[in-house]
Amino acid sequence: MNVAGILLVALAIGLFAAELLTSGYVLFAAAGLLALILGGILLFDFAVAAWVTVTLLVLILILSVTATVLIARRVAQAHRQKVATGNEELIGQNARVRTALNPTGTVFIEGEIWTAELPSGSAETGETVTITGVMGLKLYVAKIKEV
Repeated sequence: MNVAGILLVALAIGLFAAELLTSGYVLFAAAGLLALILGGILLFDFAVAAWVTVTLLVLILILSVTATVLIARRVAQAHRQKVATGNEELIGQNARVRTALNPTGTVFIEGEIWTAELPSGSAETGETVTITGVMGLKLYVAKIKEV
């Protein structure tokens, strides 16, 4: 057993753990794969059954690369998805005016009554407006243009 090989494999495990704990965009995983390959080469004595060692290293490499690619794709997908929670999801949705907006009033959306501001013009009770922004507990809205 080679001490440098053991240290490189330990480094690889540490780099894989760092990849899980940070958003390193596969940088730590790539470095971990490199450390794993080098550690695997140094760890085993190639004079004894070299084909077993190479086969084992190739198998570990293929599994590691596959897992890293799959995880990276899932992370990239998650980053591209639209925000599904929080006030940001309200932007672009329609709300019903509860009390007249002149320029401030209330609107009803998703079972909640919100304070809203219509920067220009006014909207009467019962009209539908589109949410254009959220600041704290206040919605900024715009009238829906008639076609």
